[in-house]
Amino acid sequence: MQGTLLSTPIFPATLPWGDSPADDYARPANAPQQVAMGQLKIGSRSGQLQALLGSCVGIAFIWKKRRRCALAHCLLPESEQASGELGARYVSQAVPSMLRLIGATAADYADIEVVLAGGATMLNGCSSRLQIGQQNADAARRYLRKYGLNVAYCRVGGKSGRTLNIDCATGAYLVQEIVTSDTGATHV
Repeated sequence: MQGTLLSTPIFPATLPWGDSPADDYARPANAPQQVAMGQLKIGSRSGQLQALLGSCVGIAFIWKKRRRCALAHCLLPESEQASGELGARYVSQAVPSMLRLIGATAADYADIEVVLAGGATMLNGCSSRLQIGQQNADAARRYLRKYGLNVAYCRVGGKSGRTLNIDCATGAYLVQEIVTSDTGATHV
């Protein structure tokens, strides 16, 4: 029986927090690793993590002492059921998942720098119940406080999206507004 060589590598299924060897395969070495909605990614000693945020909230942990970082892209504030699963769909799930995955204990929390971004109001004229950006930002602050984590930098709210970039090698971060020009063009 003759074997067949595959032209593309085989990768295991994507892990619950969005880490997959396939993510690194197609990405140029110096390009940031994208953290999509509901994902959580961990960086160590090198590399960059990036999230594109609207009403979602991005929570970054930068642990310079251990040269580790984590970035969660949270879609919703809280799950109705506490599952204990690793992940970042909910803020309530992301904070404990990140701490667990970077190997931090309560004694380490003071050394972890926290960056919070996103939580914009992307839908105008909606009821307060549908202002998910504000709810995400409030939940992030609440869960970070619950674990005794202090936010070093916070840029949430407003009406425009943001990018959150973390350089895991240096511990540097950058939050940028996404500016769009509204030309008022009419479509016929």
